[in-house]
Amino acid sequence: MTSKIHVKDSFWLLLAIIILLDPNGIFLYFLAAAAVHELGHWIVICLCRGTVTRFEISAAGGAMQYHLPRLSVRSEVLIALGGPLFGLILWLAAGLSHHELLAGASLVLSIFNLLPIPPLDGGRALDCLFAPGHPLPQALATFFSALILFLGIYAGICHNGWGLCLIGLLLTLERQTGLHSLRIQGKI
Repeated sequence: MTSKIHVKDSFWLLLAIIILLDPNGIFLYFLAAAAVHELGHWIVICLCRGTVTRFEISAAGGAMQYHLPRLSVRSEVLIALGGPLFGLILWLAAGLSHHELLAGASLVLSIFNLLPIPPLDGGRALDCLFAPGHPLPQALATFFSALILFLGIYAGICHNGWGLCLIGLLLTLERQTGLHSLRIQGKI
């Protein structure tokens, strides 16, 4: 029997680099927010009477494969939005209990994942709501990918913050290569 949880080497490498470069421990708040985000997907899968068949974590984030007894647009949208929803609940709870760093990390992660860009959760939900090839999800994804890229270039030039530029570049490249269209049913 193979394990349901797979941790790629790229995750451990990223974790080591960030721990070395993050003396304030802010990354740990993002890690906690990401764990709650993935827990949200898992809980919604269970509520839809599904089972997680594989969970993989890499430097690019987490990915779940699951099986549902009856696949529907409604369940796919709920599962896609379950992670950001739980992240927003964590943001509210952490904010009310004066854990500002955890609240901020959770809010940033949730808003980012709600962007209408596949493979992000917002893009997955939007893709489920429209027929394949519909121009609106594609146009929104292209617009937001380019916006993040240009904001990242601005942040890099004006504030020496090139991380956002890298994220925008990766999202834009994914849009251009067509990798986003390789939608595997039951994979987040």
